[in-house]
Amino acid sequence: MFCLVSCSFSSLQDVRYEADFEMRKLVLELKAIETKEDLQKRSVCIKKRFHKIAELLLETRKFPEAFSEVSLAAEALFVELARVYEIPGAREMIENLQTEAVHLLDKRPRNSFFHSEGSAAF
Repeated sequence: MFCLVSCSFSSLQDVRYEADFEMRKLVLELKAIETKEDLQKRSVCIKKRFHKIAELLLETRKFPEAFSEVSLAAEALFVELARVYEIPGAREMIENLQTEAVHLLDKRPRNSFFHSEGSAAF
């Protein structure tokens, strides 16, 4: 019972803090990638990070507050993904690693207050 209570977020700010933490961890994973083989070696961990970020994006849908500013962690993630995309063959691998997380986001209905924002992390 304690685990169930401790795993829920009490505010949007809590979810954003956790999402920033996960994005920073993903950025560190991506920074270590220089070749397609590096990406292959880290693919399981990267896939898990994308899934965790998707779950956190779903958590934001529970809160009516809207936010529009992009965090520094999200910007850093965008930069690293763009860099990794330039590695021959890596773009397709990254997109495959994101597939499950994207499907998770697509399966869950969005609340009326949560339109198209929030999925910019991928």
